[in-house]
Parts: sequence; C-alpha cells; structure tokens
Amino acid sequence: MSGIRDIWLYANNIIRSARQMVNEDLQSLDLSSAEGNVLLHILTQKQTYRQEDIGEQLDVSKPAVSRAIASLAGKGYVTREKDPADRRASRILLTEKARAIGPRVERIYNEAYFTATRVLSEQEVEEFIELFGRVSESFSTALAEKRGRWRAGSC
Repeated sequence: MSGIRDIWLYANNIIRSARQMVNEDLQSLDLSSAEGNVLLHILTQKQTYRQEDIGEQLDVSKPAVSRAIASLAGKGYVTREKDPADRRASRILLTEKARAIGPRVERIYNEAYFTATRVLSEQEVEEFIELFGRVSESFSTALAEKRGRWRAGSC
C-alpha cells in the first residue's frame, strides 16, 4: 500500500527533475531559475503586477522576489515604476527585450510540461491536474488553519 513516503519521493523527484531541466535551459538565456519563474509569471499575465503581488502568487519571500526583479532589471528585462494607487509599491513592467525572449522562456517551461505529460493520455492529464489541485488546496487550507491556531496561541 502506498503512503506519504511514496508520494513524498515522487513529488520531490518531479520537482527536482523539472527544476534541473528548466535551470539548464534557462542558462542559455543567462537567467536563473528565480528570474525565469518571475519572468514567466509576468509574461503569462494579462495585467501589470506589483512586486508584492508577484511574491504572494509565487509563494516567494519578499527579499527573494526583490533580488530576482533587481537582477532582471539589471539585465534589461523589466522596469519598475511607482504604483499610482500606492506610492510605496512598485509595479513591474516588461521591456521589449523581455517580450523578445518571452516565447523562448515559455518554450523552456512547456518542455518540462510535455516531458511530464507525454506518458499520459489527455484524460489522465486533466485528472492529474484536478487531483493535484485538490491536494494543493487541502495543504493550503490545512496550513492556513494551522497558522491561525498558532497565532491564536492554541498550538
């Protein structure tokens, strides 16, 4: 019978292997995985995001997002501008240079997806994504509940 050990090993292998594949391919663009993740997130969104929102959506610490964005800005891929609604916050904008490599960045991440799904039918892919979404939501809910109890002093 399968248990957490099996799930943990499989999940870690999937994450580690996918991250290594993506990192190796991002090197050709002189991007780190942190930069690639932030850039992909911005490229695939229909709106401009505040730096703080990017960190929350990617579940990355503020300092890590700040370093990735500073590096991307230094490489000419993004610019920062003050948010008119909140002068303390910065909005992150893509440059033409980022838009030019955008298809290559997306292709790198898509290759990892295709590697993962090539052994599955379309229906299995849909089921897998649905199941992973439910498990993810379960963990998010449990973590929020646990943190709520911890803040309330009951843990």
